[in-house]
Amino acid sequence: MSLDKTILLDNTDCFYNTRTKYYIDRNGNEVAYEVVTANRQIFKDSGAELSELSKNIDWRLEYDRVNAELFGGSYGDSRNYIPEKQSREFYLDCSRRRARRKIFDYIICNDFDCFITLTLDKELINRSDYGAVIKRLKDFLSNRVKRKGLIYVGVPEYHKKGGLHFHFCVNSSSFNLVDSGTVSVDGRKRPIKVSTADRLGIPLEDRHTVYNVTDWKLGFSTAIMTYGDRGALAHYMRKELDKDCQKRLNPDGFVEKIGGRWYYSGGDLKKPIVRLENRNFNDVDGFTYEVNCDGGDFKFFVLDKNGVVL
Repeated sequence: MSLDKTILLDNTDCFYNTRTKYYIDRNGNEVAYEVVTANRQIFKDSGAELSELSKNIDWRLEYDRVNAELFGGSYGDSRNYIPEKQSREFYLDCSRRRARRKIFDYIICNDFDCFITLTLDKELINRSDYGAVIKRLKDFLSNRVKRKGLIYVGVPEYHKKGGLHFHFCVNSSSFNLVDSGTVSVDGRKRPIKVSTADRLGIPLEDRHTVYNVTDWKLGFSTAIMTYGDRGALAHYMRKELDKDCQKRLNPDGFVEKIGGRWYYSGGDLKKPIVRLENRNFNDVDGFTYEVNCDGGDFKFFVLDKNGVVL
């Protein structure tokens, strides 16, 4: 990718067409991990992307201005313009995409060193009662945010039988972890006993100790220390959300949120550093993928820790 050689456009009205996100690595360096270039100026200097409503308002203001010039200050019917209402499926899909980006941002910008799964024991709580489950979960997480400095981001997921469980990225210092006597091995869905790993001759470097979260009293729990780079973990969590979405299809065939939420997050989470600029959209090449939709055309660059386009 040759973004540094791309011709810059003149800035107008503090709106931009290119946004770059950075995180701070363990050495204190800024590392770019995502660049988005649009064919119109949709990014504000606050770093926020214009919502669908904002885009419509922006369009209406321009429409009103032109009408005022043409008809001597008479706005005519333009003030009664109502944008065409999109389907509920459309807005849910937009919401899910925003959630995926948010999850990725949180994980890559924060030094999560542990991945935990919290399940629910039907003898202790009604796993299908979302309100009761979430109240207990929030109490549990809030307590550790206040007392232990917990930071977390995670997604809810349905069991095949309909009960809930949760996957979270966390800082391990916020929980009491004990060795479960099992290990996770790549390529196996379930943990296996250490003795089984020994019998199978699995190398120590290919084993990941599985812990139990003794603080969690409502069901079974597992915890594994994270490994590899943050980007891999972020992609994994986004995949969990996508995988679970297949279990959220309603009778009409589109995805529903679980209890009105795509994900949960909390604690003193770091957010990406955002820088905006204007670039010539047509001269930008070498992108990871592009999106064409009603909001415009977009070119996305996903970068590894060395700045190489993936």
